[in-house]
Amino acid sequence: MMEQFTKTTVDSAPSGKSGVPGESPGVSEESGPAAEHVESSATPEKDAEGSVPPAEGEGRDAGRPVRLTKSLAVLAVAAVVLLGAAVWHIGMVFLTLAPDSSVTQKYQKSINGYIYPEFGQGWQMFAPNPLAQNVAIGARVKTLGSDGTRHTWGWENLSYPHVQAMRHNLVPSHLDQNVLRRSWDFYTQTHNQKEKPTNGMRSELSTEYLTRLALQSFGRRWNGEQIVGIQLASRTVAVSPPKWKGQKAPDTTTYRILPWWPVEAKFYKEL
Repeated sequence: MMEQFTKTTVDSAPSGKSGVPGESPGVSEESGPAAEHVESSATPEKDAEGSVPPAEGEGRDAGRPVRLTKSLAVLAVAAVVLLGAAVWHIGMVFLTLAPDSSVTQKYQKSINGYIYPEFGQGWQMFAPNPLAQNVAIGARVKTLGSDGTRHTWGWENLSYPHVQAMRHNLVPSHLDQNVLRRSWDFYTQTHNQKEKPTNGMRSELSTEYLTRLALQSFGRRWNGEQIVGIQLASRTVAVSPPKWKGQKAPDTTTYRILPWWPVEAKFYKEL
């Protein structure tokens, strides 16, 4: 189209008489601005099907508004879903920390099933007397040999790899700092000293969760044999107070040894 607006007439009449009565000599019917106007306003030619082809640039831009609308719709739906998930999570955390009410009593199982163990809230950091103990978690397994005999293997320190990963690390991971420790706390809070469950479904969930974490350190087989049982234990040592306090830490080390638990196929799911 730009060529039509810039095109000028090549063949013009001579400067003499035009041969048409009443017209001024030297003026041609096809020259000057009038001719340009006729050229620019010419009707576009139609194609074989009888439709007028789109002008330059129109074909590329015709679908842009539709695509833009679809993209905005997808972004809006994603924003609504994320906002709903955030509101749901904050609401469940609030119900976990809120005092008992008819709502929390009615939906306690659903709330605990969502919050624990991944999103459990602990406030030891803000307590007047924070924990001052080093707790190491260990485990050993029982395997089944190819001849049908069972073998019990020695204790493995599950806490050691996490401690080594945190040592001299300015930004230790949440996994190394909390997962194993919180899983042990979860178990001890839902079982008494005789290892009897005290909190129904949460007690069962804590046992399975701790077992699954421990099995990640062993796998499905140990020393070439299938694992059929696992036993966990803890060693708790008091942290020595600062030197400027002039106090000595109690020279005591306590152990808590859990019973043997059978290893089931479901404990390896998604591991």
